[in-house]
Amino acid sequence: MNNKELHEYIIDEIDVPVDKLMAREKAAMLQAKRRRITDRTVKRSLLAACGLCLTILGSGFFSSGAAKALSKVPVIGPIYEQFSDIASEKIQNDQLASVIDKQDSRNGLTMTVKDAAYDGGRLIVTVAYEGEKQVSLEEETVGFTNITINGREVEAAIGSSGQDMITPSMIIEHHQFTLTNYDEFGDHIDVSVQGENLFGLKGKWKVDFPLEKIKGDIHEFYPEVKGQTKDNKYTLATDKITFSELSTRIDLTLDYPVEMDKNDTWPWFDYIVIDDKGNIYDRLKLQVGIAGEYGRKVVLVLPPMDKVPKSLTIKTIDNTLTDDVENRDEIEGLELFVPLIPK
Repeated sequence: MNNKELHEYIIDEIDVPVDKLMAREKAAMLQAKRRRITDRTVKRSLLAACGLCLTILGSGFFSSGAAKALSKVPVIGPIYEQFSDIASEKIQNDQLASVIDKQDSRNGLTMTVKDAAYDGGRLIVTVAYEGEKQVSLEEETVGFTNITINGREVEAAIGSSGQDMITPSMIIEHHQFTLTNYDEFGDHIDVSVQGENLFGLKGKWKVDFPLEKIKGDIHEFYPEVKGQTKDNKYTLATDKITFSELSTRIDLTLDYPVEMDKNDTWPWFDYIVIDDKGNIYDRLKLQVGIAGEYGRKVVLVLPPMDKVPKSLTIKTIDNTLTDDVENRDEIEGLELFVPLIPK
């Protein structure tokens, strides 16, 4: 079954309560991040389930059984457009994904890495699992899939894994990472996808493949823009803005009282970004992650832009006062107007 046939097979009317899913995902992400910081003995496989993806922070470790809640949400190729995935439109229009089609077969299950894309800041990998007999997302013994770059677990500011059963014998799995450090690995990487005890079948599967960075223009800006609340409690500064093939990335530093690290009450705010044309990026058009320990290094990811805007306005939103995503308050003093002036 080719991609077109799969697309025709799975496209259907999908009713996704976006606001509730995003709010639940945000709370789960924050809980997972804080738990990772405070409990070092827990293996880094903290999964935050939402209706669109499984979000993990700072880890390349995924559970193949945790996607039961996703079984009604198809996740493959063009279907990402249905959910306004950050880079789906550009990947499809510009054919940015590299065809891999390498596989490992054993114990009645074939694991095939279908395609992948890498631009120095993000890594996207699509994997297909096909069984000789029917496979199931409901596992008595939960297995896992692990992805490494150059033999190292992926350190991600933002990461997600989604699974969906396409036919009774086929499951598609999609992984995406926003790397903690942009361009840490250079133009060429060696990727390894490793599975163990998958879908109720015992065994180990492994596919290794080289991957080249997508060729394209990268625009980097280092604006020195800073904002501070009137009580001096919070300070927000722009470190770097990067325009690449798979994303628009904004690196921020959020300063807050050091005791908030010690008692584990550091903030996780929401953000809204507006470009010079008035286009608004929030909710499904904006991903928020943390690079490093605690909450000081904030990473915002927007869809890739073909043309660099003249400016971006970053608004910081307090999500602690209400669960109503439509009536959240902007934090006064932490709105940043960032001119993007080429060198």
